[in-house]
Amino acid sequence: MTLFKAVFLGIVQGLTEFLPVSSSGHLVIGQKLLGFKQPPVFFDVLVHLGTLAAVLFFFWSEFKKINLTKIWLVAGGTIPALIVGLLLNNYTETIFNSLTLVGVCLLVTAVLLFSTRKMKKEKLDFSQLKFSQAFIIGCFQALAILPGISRSGSTVVAGLGQGLKRRSAFAFSFYLAVPAMIGALVLQLPQICANSGQLELGLVGMLTAAFSGFLSLKMLEKTVLKGKLFYFAFYCLFLGLIVLLGSRII
Repeated sequence: MTLFKAVFLGIVQGLTEFLPVSSSGHLVIGQKLLGFKQPPVFFDVLVHLGTLAAVLFFFWSEFKKINLTKIWLVAGGTIPALIVGLLLNNYTETIFNSLTLVGVCLLVTAVLLFSTRKMKKEKLDFSQLKFSQAFIIGCFQALAILPGISRSGSTVVAGLGQGLKRRSAFAFSFYLAVPAMIGALVLQLPQICANSGQLELGLVGMLTAAFSGFLSLKMLEKTVLKGKLFYFAFYCLFLGLIVLLGSRII
């Protein structure tokens, strides 16, 4: 791996991890259509640490005030992804090997994002969210295990659908992201120990992922607060159609 590739992959990871365009979908597209090789496990883990650091830094003032009620709601929202992740564990290779699935899922993401244009005015604060509502939002996060379904996009849309104010829906989406990201990193620990080469390039990727991730969080926050989340639907629609066309050619 070169320095340029480390910087490039770090930037791409930071942008696609948080913007509602599906980082996993872009990974599959890059590997299949563009011929990119999957980065080494150790590098991949470090760039994910970078994006995790971006979330923690961005929401630090709120995380310091977290209480048992919020922890309970996050737990409720995490359960669906945990269950679905365990059920699909043996099918991961198949799921992440289908361009057609990615294309269809990107179109689903486009529909979800576009639906925000017609949603009613939000009225609930985070403190007013019920456990059952958190669980429903978590079901949308579980759906995002499929490549092409945006985790951030689907959970923000679900939060708005449950009546959360825009800022609360945005924040809760990334409250749910933290345990999901930590869980994914823990699962990769055995591979980290066996693949710990190129530390310097990994750290470069981590720093660029953290920086681009923070910027993408700022961009997404402004988009959500202005009620313009549906803007990203056009990108997902276009990319989804291109991927479906490309999968037929391949």
